[in-house]
Amino acid sequence: MRIRIQKRGLVPAAVVAVVGTVVLYLGATAGLAAWHRQQQDAAPPTGRGYLPGVIENAPSSLPTTGEYGPPGQVAAVYAGTDVDDGLRGSVDHPWITMSATTGDYRALSEPGLPEAGPGVVQVSPDGGLIAWSGPDGLTVYDTATGDVDRPDVGPVDAVGPFADDAEHLVVHAAGAKVVDLARGEVVAEAEADAESVRGAAWRPDGTSLDLVTSTGHLVLGVDGTSETSPTSIPPGSQLAWAPQGDRLVDLHDVDGTFRLFVSDLRDDGAFGPERRVDTTGVALLHLFGFSGADTVAIDSYLLETGNIERVLDVPLGQGSTQDLTRLPSPGDNWVDVSTLSIATDLLPVGSYEWDSQVWPWSYTSRLAACAIFMFFLFGLYVTRRPKKR
Repeated sequence: MRIRIQKRGLVPAAVVAVVGTVVLYLGATAGLAAWHRQQQDAAPPTGRGYLPGVIENAPSSLPTTGEYGPPGQVAAVYAGTDVDDGLRGSVDHPWITMSATTGDYRALSEPGLPEAGPGVVQVSPDGGLIAWSGPDGLTVYDTATGDVDRPDVGPVDAVGPFADDAEHLVVHAAGAKVVDLARGEVVAEAEADAESVRGAAWRPDGTSLDLVTSTGHLVLGVDGTSETSPTSIPPGSQLAWAPQGDRLVDLHDVDGTFRLFVSDLRDDGAFGPERRVDTTGVALLHLFGFSGADTVAIDSYLLETGNIERVLDVPLGQGSTQDLTRLPSPGDNWVDVSTLSIATDLLPVGSYEWDSQVWPWSYTSRLAACAIFMFFLFGLYVTRRPKKR
């Protein structure tokens, strides 16, 4: 069957098709982003927060905070590799957040984000703040409002942990510096290298923190006091205080393998001898903190399962290890665990397996879909319009 096409009216129809494609594309991008922001402002995510049971390899089409707004309470933040920004752009140095209440992924699109590296981005214990380092100084981002604060501490090359109440933060800026976030100023400082700052641990009452430097065990108080004592713990060890404040756990390298140790705090304020925790069958990598009264969360491999990297609950005494979070395989939007920071308040709560993610289409795919749809309508108009007599 021959289809006769009338040439009159083709140009206006083509113009309408082009304009329609543009309008549909704007609706599928800016319009959809505005709708998401409106929905989030009207009903912010609430409910109990959890760590993710699984962190997936996310595609480059992730939504960003510039499009959808701040992520709300965050369970984890880590370095990505490639996140789209609009039709042809990309986010510089992408860092990806996971919501503690919905499991949604969202990339930070704030200026001044650092390149992927250990200890350059840190999330507060409650998931309400994210801090990152940079040559221009320290940046603190509110995950609920999107507000940004920049305390005057000078160039920062590493960010250590937040205090449990998120009122203080330790950074490495030509030494260890404790920052009072409400006042935006340094309240204590001491000589220490970046690795020692990354491995520091706040005491449960938030009045001081411990770190191991080349000169010994340093206790740095928020009142500006500091005290150094001899220790058998090697410099740069990863530390964690028990919630009761009666034990200090440290993870450090012993002959090329990371080992876990625990020391009891005596009544006189000194530490008892270190004792090694039996972690047979587990390859330890990174200590996140206490996940219970007698368990700690550690990034590790179970030797029996091969190369599946995960965050495990490791008992300090009797008991068996338990899965908390399975980590992605090397690839799309995952650098390595050294960039992972988690909201440690969620460690005792445990993890939750969120439903499978429905990833958004890329801007290129949305444009192609809009163009195909309008071309289809244009074809219908051209081939099915009534003939003039």
